[in-house]
Amino acid sequence: MMEKADEDIQVRCAEYIIDQLKDIDFDIQMSLEDQYNYIMRRWYDKNIKVSHAMEYLKNSPVEIRKQLALDIIDYLKQVKNV
Repeated sequence: MMEKADEDIQVRCAEYIIDQLKDIDFDIQMSLEDQYNYIMRRWYDKNIKVSHAMEYLKNSPVEIRKQLALDIIDYLKQVKNV
């Protein structure tokens, strides 16, 4: 759903993800800047903020990842119905 959303919606979702995960301590295997410069073939690599959010999400604890995914889905459904 997020992939098919307009870029401004993707960025809002990314900001939400980053905001929710900013205080959580977890390991990211490479710096976000290195990651962005290294891999540019995924749908979310077109926008650095969205790319960073996806990396944060990918490396977050499973329970938090599940809850954030559900929150994002709910948000995207609301935006679609507006």
